[in-house]
Amino acid sequence: MARTVRRIWADVLEVDVASIDLHHSDFFELGGYSLLALQSIGRLLAEYGVDEVASVELEGALLNRLFEDATPMAQAECLVAGGHGGAAPGGDAGP
Repeated sequence: MARTVRRIWADVLEVDVASIDLHHSDFFELGGYSLLALQSIGRLLAEYGVDEVASVELEGALLNRLFEDATPMAQAECLVAGGHGGAAPGGDAGP
């Protein structure tokens, strides 16, 4: 799941996915700002098929978490804690 976050961030921030470290890269240091954060969160929720009702609360949690810990892993952990995206935050396949 953290890899999915990384892929979405790379698309939204227009950076190479390989330049984003799952545990240490900071969304805002990579050039992100609040509107891009909302865009990336929206894409993440859509990717995991979070319905509109659940997405309202989860979007707020993901945004708060991003301001506390702006790493892909933190976003993945928050999504899992919200009951979405599978068991292991870093366990999805892909770059």
